[in-house]
Amino acid sequence: MFNKYPYVIVAFFVVIIIAVAFFALGNSDEKIELISSNNVAQPDDLKFKGSNNNISTIAKQWQWTELNTQQDQPIKIEIAEKALPFTAKFVYEALKAVKLDRDGNVIHDHDALLSLDEALLRIQSKLDTESLSILQQIIKDGLPGKAGEQTAKIVGDYYYFLEAKDEFSEISEALSDLSVHDTAGAVENDELLYAELQALRDVHLGSDVSTGLFRVSDASAQYMFDSMKLDFDQNMTEMDKQKIRLEIEEKHIRGSVNVSDWPARYGAFEDAKQKILTTSLQPEEKQRQVTELLQSYFSSDELNRIQYLSLDTL
Repeated sequence: MFNKYPYVIVAFFVVIIIAVAFFALGNSDEKIELISSNNVAQPDDLKFKGSNNNISTIAKQWQWTELNTQQDQPIKIEIAEKALPFTAKFVYEALKAVKLDRDGNVIHDHDALLSLDEALLRIQSKLDTESLSILQQIIKDGLPGKAGEQTAKIVGDYYYFLEAKDEFSEISEALSDLSVHDTAGAVENDELLYAELQALRDVHLGSDVSTGLFRVSDASAQYMFDSMKLDFDQNMTEMDKQKIRLEIEEKHIRGSVNVSDWPARYGAFEDAKQKILTTSLQPEEKQRQVTELLQSYFSSDELNRIQYLSLDTL
């Protein structure tokens, strides 16, 4: 894959990774029972139940009548006598896609990470402790109960992570030469910096929440690191490299797809599929059973997302 391109292309991809790590990642905290996208359940529990009724979103639960302010009305901080950089509607629009499980707990996945970025990245520099507190109160007013408490907490934790990440970026720029990435050692150095950023996330968000929010982003970053290091390896034949590339790609698929509980559900589906493939059934019957199996594990919307993977291919 990467050996087909000049080193400048390889360097370009590393720059993208570091840029993502420092400025885009927050590719999402607490003991309040937030649901991790990496929890492993029994195969039967991972099957799609034929309905999305068990998954709700903040948009469905938001209660405008609980808010003490009009949704489009600028909010004032009376002590500071200044307008806040958000309205109640802004908060709602940014977070409305965050999913809740059947018990009303926030699901911290890649979609939640995107919502956190939408809520905070553009206004982070205009927030302080007082305005952040007001933002969190709007969330609690709009989402009474544990969903509001959990969402408000993760928004606060993510804000402080962004603040810490900015400081980390300033220090790390001196350690990473973004203009030279023509050796495996240079890539490994950037990988170490990325690992330090992951540790910083764990400190502010908690390891479970951090893992859930950044599963997709981390899998994509690891795929890029592994691919580039393989390209620089001069001790392997091209045949051996191709075998490793396939393993890297399979690992990427297992971790990076933006589907709830993807790693566990994908693994369970593949195990069940292999049992069908090892039977003495005719190919047509195997195909029928594999297709039905796929539909039992994933909803129609999820199947559209993962159609490119051709998981029902024998």
